[in-house]
Amino acid sequence: MNTSAVILIVAGLILATLPMLGERNLLGIPMLKQPKAPWLRIVEFLVAYLIWIILGRFLEAQAGQIAKQGWQFYAVTLLLFVVAAFPGFTWRYLWRRA
Repeated sequence: MNTSAVILIVAGLILATLPMLGERNLLGIPMLKQPKAPWLRIVEFLVAYLIWIILGRFLEAQAGQIAKQGWQFYAVTLLLFVVAAFPGFTWRYLWRRA
């Protein structure tokens, strides 16, 4: 596998999980004084997705010509990003705490 692809996959897994990990972090940076509201987690997740897309476009530009993408590409990659966030979601909301 190409180094760019490995970097993109690892970055996607990390970025998709970050909104679920911290109670007072925004994309891993401690910034908040109060716990995050659910709407803020969704906004943070979408910002992480945009960062991931920008990173992918940058890596694609480094490898050669950037291919034109339609809305189908962004719909599929968003759903893949949601799947990558499942471990963080499970840890945050579904894990039973004693």
